[in-house]
Amino acid sequence: MTIRTVYVIEDNKFGKSITEWTEGKRIEAVPVDQKNNDLVDDVDAIVVFHENHNFSKEDEETHEYLTENNKPGYKVDINGTLAATNSNFTMWLERNRPKSLLILGQDDVAKNPNFKRFLESIGK
Repeated sequence: MTIRTVYVIEDNKFGKSITEWTEGKRIEAVPVDQKNNDLVDDVDAIVVFHENHNFSKEDEETHEYLTENNKPGYKVDINGTLAATNSNFTMWLERNRPKSLLILGQDDVAKNPNFKRFLESIGK
């Protein structure tokens, strides 16, 4: 995996779960405010985790803004088939090779047992 830094929204349960996942992986987690124009210079790509295409307005706007500014974007439906979801995400990472990645998701996604299983499967 080429990711060196992940940006997460501060004071957010989802962001805290991503921060916990990065521990021991040589990936730095950086908390940020979700202000689209501030992030465009810091991140190489954006990933939005969701359940059945339910996005927050802020996450959708941030994804749209960054992809319109030539940052690769990816959306992960955490309720999809684990093997297929992992395979597609891994291929996206290999194709785009982001070193800094903004990862967004609603707090409910962090509570979904599939989310933890997905994170544990990345890089295996």
